[in-house]
Amino acid sequence: MPSADRGTHRLSYETLGPSDAPPLLLVMGMSFAARAWGPLPERLAAEFRVIAFDNRGAGGSTSPLRPFGMGDLADDAAAVLEAAGAGPACVFGISMGGMVALELALRHPARVRALALGATFAGWRESRKASLPVVADLLAGGVLSRLGSHRLIGRALVSAEMAEKDLARFGAWVENTGRAGPRTLAQQTAAVLRHDVGRRLGEIRVPTLVLSGDADRLVPLENSRRLAEAIPGARLAVLKGAGHCFPLERFEETVREVAGFFRGAAQQPSRPDPS
Repeated sequence: MPSADRGTHRLSYETLGPSDAPPLLLVMGMSFAARAWGPLPERLAAEFRVIAFDNRGAGGSTSPLRPFGMGDLADDAAAVLEAAGAGPACVFGISMGGMVALELALRHPARVRALALGATFAGWRESRKASLPVVADLLAGGVLSRLGSHRLIGRALVSAEMAEKDLARFGAWVENTGRAGPRTLAQQTAAVLRHDVGRRLGEIRVPTLVLSGDADRLVPLENSRRLAEAIPGARLAVLKGAGHCFPLERFEETVREVAGFFRGAAQQPSRPDPS
């Protein structure tokens, strides 16, 4: 698998789809590696050149010891696009990956053709927070899931319906996500807590789709509403009954929304290739 060399660390990535198709970068959320996207990259590769990478410290990517912020993760994403030889790309980020996507659009605007922001927020301090019981489920569930028990983390990451009726499928997905270790997870958490681009959202000038499940207990829907209102021309898509990990629960709807949106964006004139 190819990698982007950042000097202090390497970022593992893969590409799928025709080399001459519009590039589409997938940015995964906290802790999980790119394999957490499941079959989504292959499905999108039917009409895009999909680039899926592991954030530093997850999956096949290494990580420096020093702390990092969301800007550093956005620079990682830009480095992956450069290594892959991709021009302005459609970018789909979910949860922490959505924060990375926002930073990428602001720090490296010539690299981004369009944005899809899934289950994310512009800044921790002004976000609509999860309830304390949900945070407790996430923290305790994260530990227990490494021991094979997925009930608590399921209550935080997916809808109550999936957690109750399809816990085995959720558990199998968790086991295959290539999760980061405790040090990287702590560094990612610190980056999320410091993340704040709320006052800069008006600077984003690319087509933007904001997606959220209305049963998301970890990053409540209100955060997506605020993003869609603050980013010029952005559209909000709400997936009924889906929790935080909505691509897992509403796969076909996610494909339809993201592919349809990026298909239209790819037909618009793009910025010059920064390379």
